[in-house]
Amino acid sequence: MTEETEFPSVIELNVGGRHFTTSLLTLTKSEGTMLAAMFSGNYDVKKDKNGRYFIDADGDTFAHVLNYLRYGELPPTQQAPSVYRDAVYFGLHGLTEELERYPSMLSKIQRDAYRTQFPGYQKVLVKILDTVTDSNQKIIDTTSDIFIALFAKVKKNKLPNFDKSHVCSYKPKNKENKHADVSLGPWDIPTPEKDVMNCITFDLKERGFVVTHDSLGQCNYMCEKIPGMPGQLLVENCCYSMFKITFHWWKM
Repeated sequence: MTEETEFPSVIELNVGGRHFTTSLLTLTKSEGTMLAAMFSGNYDVKKDKNGRYFIDADGDTFAHVLNYLRYGELPPTQQAPSVYRDAVYFGLHGLTEELERYPSMLSKIQRDAYRTQFPGYQKVLVKILDTVTDSNQKIIDTTSDIFIALFAKVKKNKLPNFDKSHVCSYKPKNKENKHADVSLGPWDIPTPEKDVMNCITFDLKERGFVVTHDSLGQCNYMCEKIPGMPGQLLVENCCYSMFKITFHWWKM
């Protein structure tokens, strides 16, 4: 059985290299938090070479966490995202609930919930960035284009020889066929493809990229009826929507 640790009433902390002095009561006043558990006496809290109790976290952010524990003080709006991250990490449910009422945090929570409705959304973002990185290594230009196929629903094909595994494509006038670099769909909610494309563009811009997108219409894959096959339908087209995302490397 581990022997309980006795902490002094005044605690010296080293949080990510920044030093704080606070009371044991302040650190343990919110029950059920990581800090209360660390300084409950049931755990061996590591110390730095000067004897300060070490917490591996961002010191500047922790200053706001500590002020909340001391006074119930909330951080400035611009600090809300980083403080929210640490509030969740330390299990400070009261602080997380307060921060979730900030407009910036509430908007982020709503956006995150919106994205989860589209299976594979985050993987598509990663694939877009991987693709544009590969493109930049091969082509030196002021812009890079990524083609994406979006489909809200899976269409039941009428011709049995329709190739369901085809790669969606778009044929620009007087240019070679452009195949989709990535695809996303289907999803269960009645959200049109253009709204999902707007969401993807927003997320790329939020990461600092200068991007635009264009709707190209339907995929140009066409399946022709096999001669002698019964039925009136002669041609079946793919109904998936094609979009082009353009990265502008010379615009800031």
